[in-house]
Amino acid sequence: MAPATNSRVQHPRGHRLILPSVLALVLTVIAATSAYITVGKPFPSFLVDAYHFYSIVDLPSWEHTEFLPHVSHRLVAVNGERLSEEAPLPSPMELYELLAGTSRDSMVYLGFEDPRSQSLHPIHSRVSRFGTEEFLFFFVAYALAAWLVLWSGGMVFTVSGQLAARRAYTFWSVVTFLFLLSFYDYHTNAWLAPFFSVAAVGIPLGALWLAYAFPRPPQWRETAIRRGLMALTVLGAGTAIGLVVARFTGWNIHPIRSAIDHLMAPSLLTLAGVVLLRMRHSTGLERTELVTASWGLITTPLLLALVHVLTLFTGRDVRHLVLPFAVLLFPLSIGYAMIRNNILEARTVLTSRMLRVPFTLGAILLSVLGTYLAWWATRNGQAVLQLLVLLGFALFLLLMVLARHIQTRLFFPATLAFRGTVEGLSDRLAALRDLPSIRRAVEEEVVKTLPTLSAQVVEPGALVELAYLPVDSQERLARGENLWTAQSPREQNLLIPMRSLGELRAVLLIAPKRGAALYTQEDIHLLETLASLGALALHNAEVVQELESFRRLEVGAAQKEKQLTLSALSEELCHEMVYPLNFLQDLLRRGASGQPLDEEDLSFARDEVDRMKRMLDSLRRLQLPTPQLAPLQLLGHIQRALLLVREPIHEKKLSVTIDVPPELTVTAEGGSLVQLLSNLLRNAAQATPDAGTIGIRLHQGPAGQLLDVWDTGPGIPEHVAPVLFTSRRVSTKPGGYGIGLTVVQRIAYTFRWDISFRRESERTLFRLTLPQPP
Repeated sequence: MAPATNSRVQHPRGHRLILPSVLALVLTVIAATSAYITVGKPFPSFLVDAYHFYSIVDLPSWEHTEFLPHVSHRLVAVNGERLSEEAPLPSPMELYELLAGTSRDSMVYLGFEDPRSQSLHPIHSRVSRFGTEEFLFFFVAYALAAWLVLWSGGMVFTVSGQLAARRAYTFWSVVTFLFLLSFYDYHTNAWLAPFFSVAAVGIPLGALWLAYAFPRPPQWRETAIRRGLMALTVLGAGTAIGLVVARFTGWNIHPIRSAIDHLMAPSLLTLAGVVLLRMRHSTGLERTELVTASWGLITTPLLLALVHVLTLFTGRDVRHLVLPFAVLLFPLSIGYAMIRNNILEARTVLTSRMLRVPFTLGAILLSVLGTYLAWWATRNGQAVLQLLVLLGFALFLLLMVLARHIQTRLFFPATLAFRGTVEGLSDRLAALRDLPSIRRAVEEEVVKTLPTLSAQVVEPGALVELAYLPVDSQERLARGENLWTAQSPREQNLLIPMRSLGELRAVLLIAPKRGAALYTQEDIHLLETLASLGALALHNAEVVQELESFRRLEVGAAQKEKQLTLSALSEELCHEMVYPLNFLQDLLRRGASGQPLDEEDLSFARDEVDRMKRMLDSLRRLQLPTPQLAPLQLLGHIQRALLLVREPIHEKKLSVTIDVPPELTVTAEGGSLVQLLSNLLRNAAQATPDAGTIGIRLHQGPAGQLLDVWDTGPGIPEHVAPVLFTSRRVSTKPGGYGIGLTVVQRIAYTFRWDISFRRESERTLFRLTLPQPP
């Protein structure tokens, strides 16, 4: 199934995420409640887990009076009193409150046992209280990281075309979400302890499944490896059930915990090693996509190793301070590889909405970190909580602005190139008249703007020769729908219809982007705009070619009458096409420069296109249509004629005077009336010097109403005036053909109007005498 190309991309698996999302929200509310009620409660400056084993979780602000236990040591006594071993085990928070109630001078004595049940020397520890620091870091930061991981899993599940990789990554993201979300609760109230136990087993299993399936299963012994992983998964499920049950039965789980702890690092190293091995034996696009995704897999183990070295030098374990940030490197690298190389063969168009959630959560996470660091730097000073909150909010806004800038530059460059590309193509097309040059200009502009392998403008009749087209491609393209060829996601081509006036002029065929990167919604919008400009240019070129072909028919006409008719019509149409074509070109130029287009201009453009079609029909029939005379409002048609000649008026900065009653009606035909008036007004504008005046005036004469079209130009030469209305071709402009007045005469005759020329009071005027109404 090809991805949709509209702004609302639909995915067939999206509805399956509704119930899991609701469950995730419920778990988040439970975890948030559990974390909130811990604020202000005591704990011994270190943590134990739900099974009473010592946890290496630590914060720099926690004060330790002597050496700390090992993760294999279990808390068995508080202030000399041995804890009850009856099941179910009390939660860590219940133990913290017990030791706080029996402490002396804020000190508590804790007894631990090693795996051989041998008692260790009692440990003295200071009683502290959970506060904003613990809540902010071990819950808020971890929960934000958890949702980022879960969101990435949901996106992969929704859009990925690789079944095995989709299932493996979705499983890993879910168990990682449960691990991060229940982390703080596991060391306090233990409401979500079963979920944490399941996640602790699931993370190494998820890493092994990813090593098998990412980005696709291996060809070497695939069945054997898959069966081995399924056996490990069954064993892991049993182990997770055992961990959950042990808390309620009091079973000794140290061997299981030790095995899980020792499997975590090898599973991550196995994943990184397998990816590096595949990268070494791959070539071409497969190697490129693995290189793009591998930085997260390689950086995560290196970062954890660096933290371990830092722990050795400082004596403080900070692994859990780095964990919520290090775990995000993997989904970030996968997401980047999906966008840049479509590593999981997603059938989708990238939109900014898809990146809104990770960028927002990431900005919140970093602002939380920044606020925590600010609190740590000023915790012994006079920092005010309100100021820290304000700092965090300001940091969040700054990060969102920066994220939007990075997102546009990195993933949506078409947004920045839109205006320049459209203006450049508009300028090129305005100078082209032949179809091959127009097609080549559109193709070159697409390849120059987008990182695509190729672009081709295909004629509608040649679509049948293209392979992998959908069955109903012709009808859908004619309706203006964008299509994808029925190929693999990294090989499919994009087809953009090039339509003008509702007719399919051509199809823009675009190859995949370099590296099989995802097309973005901004890419589609830019391509649609370029296709529309190209379609309009093709349409104009076809009109010009049709006119030229009709003019060439004049030479080969068999009869002299047809020759004369064809010549007259061709000359008149070529002359009259200039006005609406110039008007449409002006609209195109204004639209490309980002200027708003008035609805009145667009409506007038549509009317002019219809009028050109009627003129072409007349040329095809070699006969002008019989005018359909009717009462018309004169002032409205004068204003429409002025729109056609506004270019020379604006260039010369002419003043226009109209002295016509708004209610006046005349008997005429609308299109021909505009044609008559626009010819007279254009002649007046061309004959008038800069900053001059032209106008139209209606007044009463003895034989009827008189309509004068006048200008303040120098007038018509004396040798031309006597033959102005007797010769077919009369022009006062260098290079002019004199067709305009011929058209005016013909139309005035069909309206039964008289036309004359005179010079009055330094004005040149053409007078139309309208007959008296019956």
